[in-house]
Amino acid sequence: MPSLIGEGIRKYKITFFDFYGAAANSSFSLAELDKLSSTKTWSNNTVDSLLNNLKTENTIYAVVNFSFLNVSFNINKHKRKFLSFAIGTRERLDLNMLYSHNLISLLLKGNKQFAGETVSLSPLSINFLQCTDYYFGMKTLLSFKVGKKTLLKLKPALQFHYLTSMANVYSKKSNLALYTQQDGRELNLNYDYDLYIASPGNNMGTHGVFGDVTVKAITKNLFSGVGNGKSFDFGLGADVNDWIKINMAVTDVGAISFKNHAVNYSGNGEIKFDGFSTNYTETQNSFNSQADSMLSLLKPNFENAQYKAPLATKYFTNVSFNLLKKRKKNGMVYFRHTFNITYIKGFKNYLNATTTPLMVLGYNYSVGNILNFGISAAKGGTAQTSVGANLSLQFSHYQLWCNSNNLLPFIGKQNAKGIDGAVGMGMEF
Repeated sequence: MPSLIGEGIRKYKITFFDFYGAAANSSFSLAELDKLSSTKTWSNNTVDSLLNNLKTENTIYAVVNFSFLNVSFNINKHKRKFLSFAIGTRERLDLNMLYSHNLISLLLKGNKQFAGETVSLSPLSINFLQCTDYYFGMKTLLSFKVGKKTLLKLKPALQFHYLTSMANVYSKKSNLALYTQQDGRELNLNYDYDLYIASPGNNMGTHGVFGDVTVKAITKNLFSGVGNGKSFDFGLGADVNDWIKINMAVTDVGAISFKNHAVNYSGNGEIKFDGFSTNYTETQNSFNSQADSMLSLLKPNFENAQYKAPLATKYFTNVSFNLLKKRKKNGMVYFRHTFNITYIKGFKNYLNATTTPLMVLGYNYSVGNILNFGISAAKGGTAQTSVGANLSLQFSHYQLWCNSNNLLPFIGKQNAKGIDGAVGMGMEF
């Protein structure tokens, strides 16, 4: 969060390496996936069990972020922190897929179950974004007297991102609806989809989904990308006192524009199917010609396009409660015990954001601010349930850290629907 820029450091910090990776799905635990993958023949009970795990809308996502050589530093005024800055770059990879219960049920059990009904098969979408993120953040400290003794500290913060992207898949729209006549003689499929794809490939659309991607094309667009854009993170921190601190943020407010290397696949229409005619001679290849005619209706419109792909905007709130204030010889203040409550919610189900709220409870214990370790438990989000841990070590000016918000795959596969982890190293002065 932007309001945390410069926290926990005296003057400046250099991060040499920082990596974060995560993956999760909303439907199946690791134990259930193991069971399904080892089942050679699926019985009706297996199919019913699988469908019972599915929600109306289901999500799969994966994310990887890594960065090298980022810097944050503080500027003091009257021996107190006044301004804090952060500057750096990172690589971001985000992927998610949305699919519906009805679609999987149709594929596994056929359309007879939907006789006399019009059912939605949406959503069915995939989104992918690779981008290089160049960012600059700034935070200031404002102090206000509340009453005679209380000093309220507000920390407004803003982080600006310049983004370049080499590849993107953006499902702007993906609507599918199926009507099955009561006696099953006629099917109506209504479709309305709008898919955008960008990559450095030449002759887009003629050599597969991402075009003719060559080393020359990648090298040519290595720094400028095939798309670029801007985004902002808005943050506000409030130190009610030494023991209670509140931080809020809205992140990734912006979009990336793709202009010269982008195409659009779209379609809107209806397919009616009431069986194949048998009044054709053998030379007319009756089945094949009728099947080709029907499938041709699904063929997308293809054209070069310009579009904007939004980012995964999220809202954060964190409240920390600190106990046993300590001061080191160099003047740094830390707390022996810290309890955290964090709330996260995405503005829509897109990339690594979900509209299902996530609530995280955490605890950290500090040994001289040299060794810090803690645990966390979370409810909600895509993975629904998670347990994590964190560990950091500082010796002289050097720092090492590793943490995870979801270690359930190593604890109990029965409830593990996701995994994540982060590692990093740096120097602090």
